[in-house]
Amino acid sequence: MPRRKFQAPLILALLACGILLSATINQGTADPDMSLIRLAPLDAPNFSVESRNSHLMLRGTTTSRMHETQLLQLVADHFGDVDAQTSFRPGVILVDSWESTISRLLYTLAAMDSAEATMRDRSIEIRGVTSDARIFFSRLEFLRENLQTGFLVDADVVVVDSAVPFEQLCEYSFSRLMLEPVSFKKSSTEIRTVSFVTLDRITEFAHDCRHATISITGHSDSSGDEFWNQRLSLARAQAVANYIAQRGIEAERMLVNGRGSAEPIADNETVQGRSLNRRIEFELQ
Repeated sequence: MPRRKFQAPLILALLACGILLSATINQGTADPDMSLIRLAPLDAPNFSVESRNSHLMLRGTTTSRMHETQLLQLVADHFGDVDAQTSFRPGVILVDSWESTISRLLYTLAAMDSAEATMRDRSIEIRGVTSDARIFFSRLEFLRENLQTGFLVDADVVVVDSAVPFEQLCEYSFSRLMLEPVSFKKSSTEIRTVSFVTLDRITEFAHDCRHATISITGHSDSSGDEFWNQRLSLARAQAVANYIAQRGIEAERMLVNGRGSAEPIADNETVQGRSLNRRIEFELQ
């Protein structure tokens, strides 16, 4: 019986599902230790870097084990002795120059004191602080010059001036935080997982500005008994403070308050208004 050949539609179907069979082929034989590897979606590769306080986190889509090894070597070359953590996932990358662009991005971020960067198939976002504007912007220009046409770079970087008080830099950094509303399960103090990003950003800020005190105030809508509303708003603010404290921020640096429905920002007569009034507010003290 003649051997049947794999048809292109079948291979494309496997790729579209994000599943390929991983095997090592040597002289026509497959390694018996074969396994299914779930690959990143073909149209959504991404890579992110977080760098602060001698800690470095790399996450995202890589092209091969060799690529991952090269990234670790780049970290050692550019960042020196840092606590580096990684969370890689293999993917079929259809974007040209994916590996070289990540390498240039790491080279650029190494000129920053703290940084957050996200790279997608056609864009890079960079946020953070640098104390050496000349080197950073030189490397940023090098990165931009070597990108493919249509590849966008959005950089929002604060240049630290030794003449500016550190407290002022913290105030500026706090004002630039992108914070989504903190939400809870109905009539509960359990924080919804969608809000963890916001709380993690507050936590990271507190780690960077170690002398800052943060006020956490809970608010409710006017539904129900006001005594219960006040208690619930305070309990929710405390739940937020507990989350942040569990990630290394001293409880003494957080001021927890509950205002009940006393300070609405929207109309309590509408569903949307009540939703806006149920909120957590953060202020830098």
